Amino acid sequence: MPLRSFTTLFTLLLAFSLMAPAQQLPREQWGAPAVTVTHAGGKWTIAGKRHKVTLNQPDLAIKVEAGPVAWVMTPSSKDDLLVKSRGEEFYVRLADAGKIDIVPYDTGYKTGVKISLSRFRGAGPLTGAGELDLALYLTVCLEGPDEELVFDLAAQERQALVRQLDWPKDVDARAVDYTVLSNRRGTLLPRDWPKEYNPIRPGKADGTIDPKDTSVIQSNLVECWSMSWWGFQKGPSAMMVIVETPDDAGYKFHHPAGGPTVICPHWSATLGRLGYPRSARMVFFEKGNYVDLAKRYRRHVIDSGQFVSLKEKMAREPAVAQLIGTPHLRQHILRNYREGAHRYDPKDPKKNYNLVTFDQRAGELRQLKAKGIDRLYVCLAGWPRLGYDRQHPDELPPAPQAGGWEGMRRYGEVAKELGYLFVLHDQYRDYYTDAPSYQEQFAVHEEDAVKPPTAFPGSRFGQWKEGSIPFMDYWDGGKQTSLDPRFMLGHLVKNYRLMFDHGIKPRGAYLDVFGYVPPDQDFNPEHPATRADSMRSRAACFRWVRANLGLVGTEAAADWVIPYVDYGSANPGRGKAIPVPLYELVYHDAIVLPYGGRDNDENLVGLLCGGVPQLWQAEKLTDDALRMLRRMAALHARVGLSEMTRHEFLDKNYRKERTTFADGTAVTVDWDARTASITPD
Repeated sequence: MPLRSFTTLFTLLLAFSLMAPAQQLPREQWGAPAVTVTHAGGKWTIAGKRHKVTLNQPDLAIKVEAGPVAWVMTPSSKDDLLVKSRGEEFYVRLADAGKIDIVPYDTGYKTGVKISLSRFRGAGPLTGAGELDLALYLTVCLEGPDEELVFDLAAQERQALVRQLDWPKDVDARAVDYTVLSNRRGTLLPRDWPKEYNPIRPGKADGTIDPKDTSVIQSNLVECWSMSWWGFQKGPSAMMVIVETPDDAGYKFHHPAGGPTVICPHWSATLGRLGYPRSARMVFFEKGNYVDLAKRYRRHVIDSGQFVSLKEKMAREPAVAQLIGTPHLRQHILRNYREGAHRYDPKDPKKNYNLVTFDQRAGELRQLKAKGIDRLYVCLAGWPRLGYDRQHPDELPPAPQAGGWEGMRRYGEVAKELGYLFVLHDQYRDYYTDAPSYQEQFAVHEEDAVKPPTAFPGSRFGQWKEGSIPFMDYWDGGKQTSLDPRFMLGHLVKNYRLMFDHGIKPRGAYLDVFGYVPPDQDFNPEHPATRADSMRSRAACFRWVRANLGLVGTEAAADWVIPYVDYGSANPGRGKAIPVPLYELVYHDAIVLPYGGRDNDENLVGLLCGGVPQLWQAEKLTDDALRMLRRMAALHARVGLSEMTRHEFLDKNYRKERTTFADGTAVTVDWDARTASITPD
């Protein structure tokens, strides 16, 4: 044998001999989960050391045995999948796929099965019963030492498109004690809650849901989704679902009077199709409750970079430190309802117009300083040329009848002299038809001109379409639509540069609705925008405010905004069943939130949550209100940068509860006595 060939052969043999021991190492030694996958009798079993998952192949039902508790997901149903093909939309049952292939699936860090579904049949006069050009790929895997159950899904869409997919299916809730919802600031919903419950549609006095409200559950709409998770408590055990791809998501939900609750992931289309892979994660607790679920989600957002603490925000913008322990005040300059609009009252003109000048508001600030309020955050609203919610995004010059440019500049100088933080209430989503720059081509377009409009909040207050553009008329400015998100930053920069030219530079901006309403989709082919594009555009506005003004705020603050904003507003408030402070258990030390001011119950909530106080009707500030304001401000100065570590109910009727913070401070609220105690004093 030639020397060169012998050398090559020897090298190959040596390489294989060195590789062999590595290939024979037990899985745990190279980091793989100790999970096995078996198949017998139409069932697939994914077995780890702690959890066992069983997939029933005929109906795709899933059962998870996690310690002493079994969590059972319902079988495939007729409304699993909404498909569009040849201009028709219809539902398809996943288990009715003409071809179902299930095989073991092992990435090296998670192990389970892959389900390939294809050869679905049509269900309409145009599609007939022919095969759809569509395939789905679903994976179910145990991952990590805690053996969390991870679900991934993707679609191969050609002529048939996925419009909606509900998977994994809902947990059988007949044996669940509570559903844990992260809508609003957090809710415990008992299995047998006696009233119909809908997270987004408000209930009427008789407990039924308002049928005129067509709003749907969707991600980043804070009333139903302040954070992208929900969970369950069953006896001493608990489990949760974390939606890891929340941009185009939501949850299927139903709770009739008396229960039980139906909830599962609901994947929405992006610009008409599934478009990209989606993921959800189930986490199981042999012993745990809603606090443990919130803390697991906190770890998730820390790991993903979505959690940015107030201490980090102070490092990049020192003015954030001035928000800690500082009361919030909102002042209003001009209310001026658009003539002929929904709010305009032709019979009572006094309701349509109210003016307080910039100098008058500055005088009120001096009075508050004289009462001993040394620190104050002031959000100035109603300052645009025609008043509050008028002609956005073209709001300048400042209201001439209130003092115009010079009056607004003097107001800012007084706030600075007093040591108060002055920011502007501003708006770049609502797009009013009487704005000087208004053109339909820059408005958000829905997919077609045929279907009813779906945009929130028009879905609550009434809306209509002109072509494919949804309109509503509810706020002060009358007829409006929504501005395509790609054009928001340009208008914001235009307005603030003109303010700078006139010597006006507030310390920050509160960008209305960005953290409350869901991100928009725009189907206009000239500037299409996905929901993810919309969030990036809003984030660009937040970043510009940070770089050029300092403090960044928004309304309500669904948790996607946490990396960008320093403070939010208190609405839409507590949960509607049994309120629990889930949001604060995750984000208390990442954002400043105001509470209270209008009545004692709101003040008690503010103390319980360790928030900053709101000051309402500064001209009517009583001694009692001033004492409460100082008490809440002192508490926030103490705990504002601390994690809320615990919440607990101290009686079976949920009338006495306690929060605990990382520094050891505990706040106990007795709702019957209407008192709050703070320890240590």
